[in-house]
Amino acid sequence: MMRAAQDALAAGARNLTKTYGRGETEVHALRGVDLDLPRGGFTAIMGPSGSGKSTLMHCLAGLDQASDGTVTVAGIDLGSLDDDALTVFRRDHIGFVFQAFNLLPMLTALQNIVLPLELGGRRVDDAARERAHLLAETLGVADRLGHRPAELSGGQQQRIAIARALVTEPDLLFADEPTGNLDSTSSAEVLGHLRRSVSELGQTVVMVTHERDAAAYADDVITLQDGRIA
Repeated sequence: MMRAAQDALAAGARNLTKTYGRGETEVHALRGVDLDLPRGGFTAIMGPSGSGKSTLMHCLAGLDQASDGTVTVAGIDLGSLDDDALTVFRRDHIGFVFQAFNLLPMLTALQNIVLPLELGGRRVDDAARERAHLLAETLGVADRLGHRPAELSGGQQQRIAIARALVTEPDLLFADEPTGNLDSTSSAEVLGHLRRSVSELGQTVVMVTHERDAAAYADDVITLQDGRIA
């Protein structure tokens, strides 16, 4: 039963604490957070500015080291990894989508999608291209694969960024304010496609947002206040 429970989780945190500075300048960004992220679920993390939501995402993604407590992703304690091993782990197990699309302007949409495979030393073979096309079709941009970013709308660029994050089949996809640079129509399209990546592709998505309309697409909403789950 214990093993089955662990397999049902994509990630978890126990007594997660993060403190910046010392003495009078000390800031407690996270205060003993306990959290389970179910595999194949869509979780939104909300909270006002300074609540700790971005710090929580960075610790869960291995981008920042906790002051205390543990983070486990895909059954691995991130605290047990040195910097090199952590870099490889993030590359192989974690995907990122940010507010800025971060597409390379000289590459086509398809080339941007498969770029993480090339950077990871993987062969971009027919199977990889087939997955890229499947993701593009699921995300509604299959007809834009030959275009460069400047020829795409903001919503289309973000969907290409999502496909790029998914092409390595990560255990976790983190989306940090993914609709922050989009209009309401494009935001709804991107959020709908994130929802589809969960329901149709079985992806696990964790989204940081301050927008209640965006959080409504998630299965679960976690609200942070002063470094604690409210």
